[in-house]
Amino acid sequence: MRGRVVILAAGDFPKRDGEPWRLLRSAEHVVACDSAAESFRRAFRRWPDAVVGDMDSVGRTPHCRVVRVEDQNDNDLAKAIAFCRRELMDKRGSHDLVIVGATGRREDHTIGNVYRALDAEVRVATDFGEFLPVHGRRFLKTWVGSGVSVFAPDPKTKMTSRGLAWKLDGVRFANAYCATLNRASSENVTVASDRPAFIYVERNPQATRAAVSLGSNLGDRAACLRRALKALAALPHTRLVDASEVEETEGVDVPAQFAELKFLNQAALFETTLTAHEFSREMHRIENAMGRVRTVRNGPRTIDIDLVDFGGARMEEPELTLPHPRARERAFVTNPLRSLGVEI
Repeated sequence: MRGRVVILAAGDFPKRDGEPWRLLRSAEHVVACDSAAESFRRAFRRWPDAVVGDMDSVGRTPHCRVVRVEDQNDNDLAKAIAFCRRELMDKRGSHDLVIVGATGRREDHTIGNVYRALDAEVRVATDFGEFLPVHGRRFLKTWVGSGVSVFAPDPKTKMTSRGLAWKLDGVRFANAYCATLNRASSENVTVASDRPAFIYVERNPQATRAAVSLGSNLGDRAACLRRALKALAALPHTRLVDASEVEETEGVDVPAQFAELKFLNQAALFETTLTAHEFSREMHRIENAMGRVRTVRNGPRTIDIDLVDFGGARMEEPELTLPHPRARERAFVTNPLRSLGVEI
């Protein structure tokens, strides 16, 4: 995604086509910690944008920017975070910073990396879940029954929660790990903390990733996209994973009298335990609720929502064809999806 900076640490390399792998593919900038640069090169057949660290574990000389930091008071991850914020992050805060590859291989490094990320208030994505910093109020949508562990390094921390099986209200944090092994009792979870802490939320291996294309060329186009995205994210048993930037494009195969009406297009990724047919029917319901009119083929529309891919499923039925039969021919679909690290 445009604006995203991903730091690759030297733990277990992300599994192919998992969420951390997708984040690496979609990043505007990838910064590797020391030896992780070579792992990235082998997986993606190119070097990262930069490699940061004391270079004590680098084999061949990387063909990219090398930032050598000898200071032994910080680990390579802390050095990479400092580099990204100093030289790659937008001063307006529009960039998203995320860490992958921070867990595995050495347990001591895993613990150190997670705490470094906590200090820097940066999220850590793994193949099995993600660590989210919380200082103030944090809302997340997850799955009923999914594991949610809360870590509070400061014993004076005061927290409240909604949507957890065991509430955090009034809990005394005698140690950093006393609030682990909780469970989500609702799809909507809120945790508030008066001091820096972090939450680990596990992924749902039963969920399917749905790739969706959205477009609007009628009315307040930007508002229509926002409304549709919000409605999709609010579907039961469904979680918004990522969304592309909004781009303006010319209409494709539209009647001549509407050719001057340009589209705003966007792509989004969701995880859902709905079936493909259930998800598709919910999309059509949202289109109808937003005033989608189908009296003219390829005519103007307040919102157009297409299910492009559903976990790689293949079907050809009157109600639904997957993958979308014309998606690959349309740059306004493929380009936003590619920016999210998805090829169709």
